[in-house]
Amino acid sequence: MKLEKTEPCKDCPFIKGSSTNVTLSRERIQGIVDDIRYNDCSFTCHKTLDLPKNKQQHCAGAMIFLWRENNPNQIMRIYGRLRVFDPDKLNMDADIIDDY
Repeated sequence: MKLEKTEPCKDCPFIKGSSTNVTLSRERIQGIVDDIRYNDCSFTCHKTLDLPKNKQQHCAGAMIFLWRENNPNQIMRIYGRLRVFDPDKLNMDADIIDDY
């Protein structure tokens, strides 16, 4: 999985009021949040799911969400140590969900 995305998609489930955010049930979003927050899971960007595994991207919205909580997941920590991931490039001004 790549961590090259720095800007969430306009319909990212982590963007407040996005089309995906409002169509997914609150329980489903809570499940995703719990997995990335407590289970150290990654979350693939829905726009890259049809790509081969080695070309899929981690969701930028999820990375911003985790970084704001000072809780990067395992892949973010490893890629950061390898200097493949630079959290300073994330758009921290994105309107990310915060009430979960």
